[in-house]
Amino acid sequence: MSNDLIEYKKILEEDIQLLGYQELRHAIFEGEHNNRQEYQVRIEKNQDKYEVYMTADRASVMGKHEYNNVFDAMDKFLIIMQSRILSNRRRVKEGEPPEYPCSLWNN
Repeated sequence: MSNDLIEYKKILEEDIQLLGYQELRHAIFEGEHNNRQEYQVRIEKNQDKYEVYMTADRASVMGKHEYNNVFDAMDKFLIIMQSRILSNRRRVKEGEPPEYPCSLWNN
């Protein structure tokens, strides 16, 4: 991993910590086929583009977004994380099962 990616990963990890999103399933520049889980938010560098996407059941790719600018990709990554919290809180409130067990759904 390049020094730039290490620095970007550190920034995102600090943001996740500040927001209290550590329990959400996520992967930051892990490599497209590494550390895959169901219902996981991912950011990857693929050649000269940054890809942000969510995995679904069986870790299939859902809604891939591509960016030339890493900071736009980082913003999208955090927005998707927030949307997963809101969506799962709504599901729990309506008596539906969440994507996976997580204490963030109960706040």
